[in-house]
Amino acid sequence: MIKIAIVDDEEQTREQILRTLKENIQEQHEVEIKLYASGESFFEEIQKGETADILFTDIQMQQLDGVELGKLVRRLCPDMYIVFITSYEEYAAESYRIEAYQYILKQDLEFRLPGVAEQLIEKLQKQKKEFCIIKDGTEQVKLLYKDILYLYKSKGAKYVNYVTTQGVVRERTSLENALKMLNSRQFLLVERGYAVNIKQICRVSGDTIYLEKGYEVPVSKARLAEVKREINLYWRNS
Repeated sequence: MIKIAIVDDEEQTREQILRTLKENIQEQHEVEIKLYASGESFFEEIQKGETADILFTDIQMQQLDGVELGKLVRRLCPDMYIVFITSYEEYAAESYRIEAYQYILKQDLEFRLPGVAEQLIEKLQKQKKEFCIIKDGTEQVKLLYKDILYLYKSKGAKYVNYVTTQGVVRERTSLENALKMLNSRQFLLVERGYAVNIKQICRVSGDTIYLEKGYEVPVSKARLAEVKREINLYWRNS
């Protein structure tokens, strides 16, 4: 189920976005669409644990505008796709400042919105298929690749630890076998016993990789040049 939130303080625009999505998207995909009349009401729901995969929000709103809402949402939900809706093209620069996926002019809604929504839904559906099942003790745990920050196995330990956005789970296996199971170039071996999710890397400084959620992972001197090449290649092509 793909969750979509529409935030606009103009009822007419909210209904226009909803109607356009229903006519072009909802019949082809399993989506849930919720409407909010203000940035405040949507952010309050997010703080209570509500989630959304895609946020369509007006930039110009009373009190909490779309740009400020986007900044707040980014802190709590860094993976949420944000699409700005605006009447003024000069506000386009604001979308890039907070890494919004796209911006759409209100006068272009009818023909641009379906294509943007379709692209995002395809991205999300692909992401949701990328997962592994690991055995943590007597439980089986499904881990989405995008939620794994890094893996590590201490010297002499029997378990590989998966550090995720929700916490740490572990599996009795070797790191080599864990990476074979993941079978993805998304995970990069950076040190004996450590592999990071390249999509979760924020920056590299010296011999340290800085990940989302404030995590840091060391890189061995022997692998440093190769690791930096792989990261730069991914950043150039992403």
